[in-house]
Amino acid sequence: MLQINPKKFKAIKNKTIPNPLRPKFRNKDQANIYFLSQRKVQGERKDQFKQKLRVIALLTLLLVGGYLLSN
Repeated sequence: MLQINPKKFKAIKNKTIPNPLRPKFRNKDQANIYFLSQRKVQGERKDQFKQKLRVIALLTLLLVGGYLLSN
């Protein structure tokens, strides 16, 4: 059976986790696909939020208008 020699193992001195996925900053014409996809997702979220806000505003306006007309 294999024997493990503990003297061969070195203690980890720097315990911080390196971040290999750090995006690189470039010119706009050399834009990274990471930033382009992030921008697209954020734009879609903004559009969904605006659409939901419009629907809620319209429903509120209809309810308030109906209440005022019924009195």
